[in-house]
Amino acid sequence: MSTEVFLKNYKKEHYNSFIFGSSRIFGYNIDSWKEHLGADASVYSFDSYGEKIEAVYHKLKFLDSLNVDVKNVLLCLDVDFTFNYNENEPKFLYMEHPLLSGKGWCDFHETHFLAYLTPSFIISFYGNRILGLENSYIGQHYFFVQASFDPKTNRPFRSDLEERIKNEPDYYDAPMFYPVNDTLIISQFIQVDKHHEETLRGIKDILSKHNTNYKVVINPLYPQVKFNPQDMDAIISVFGRDHVYDFSGRNKFTTSKYNYYEESHFRPFVGDSIMNIIYRK
Repeated sequence: MSTEVFLKNYKKEHYNSFIFGSSRIFGYNIDSWKEHLGADASVYSFDSYGEKIEAVYHKLKFLDSLNVDVKNVLLCLDVDFTFNYNENEPKFLYMEHPLLSGKGWCDFHETHFLAYLTPSFIISFYGNRILGLENSYIGQHYFFVQASFDPKTNRPFRSDLEERIKNEPDYYDAPMFYPVNDTLIISQFIQVDKHHEETLRGIKDILSKHNTNYKVVINPLYPQVKFNPQDMDAIISVFGRDHVYDFSGRNKFTTSKYNYYEESHFRPFVGDSIMNIIYRK
């Protein structure tokens, strides 16, 4: 969806500032980001569920091919998704736009159509939408996420979850907010291999070509797993220590469950605090 919104608007809006990352960038208020960039910044949230580093590279190459001015970039990385080779499921939810992946439109539409034809989805979707049924089976195969997106900046916002937090006193008593061990947990797996380093260098080359003001952030996730030190060294060697900010592991953001919607997504006031730190406001 983010690619289609961009294509619809970019000639009119003249975007020059982009946030890249997975759905975790829900936690970065793009309007707050603009305040750090200046009046000439035209901002866009170029997110995608479970975004991999190759997909970010494809987006930057796409912008470069359109001669889009890439003046500012906030590149948000995750300990779990960004450098993981495993294919995310369901496949249709995580597929790249054909203009980015270089793969055919037929495969893209076939994957989505076959997902629609899944019997469990058909039963659940029409059972809910036509008959008004709600039960555990339907909830497992069909649910509606009430996320809103700004039609110009593609800024995502979970007003539904903010309302639940406000109105449900027991929201943070849910099992998903499990206690996290208070000792440092370092990822045991080295994820950034030679292929990833080549991709990172490709990203850096485009940023250098555009003389981009960029920041690279490792997102703060509730499980408090620290980015592997060797992976961090690989990222720093490409982007430079002064451009990389690591908020993974145990810190003031990850130690409070009230900073999260659930164990995977932090709330926008956390993103505001991170931006204040990295832009030193």
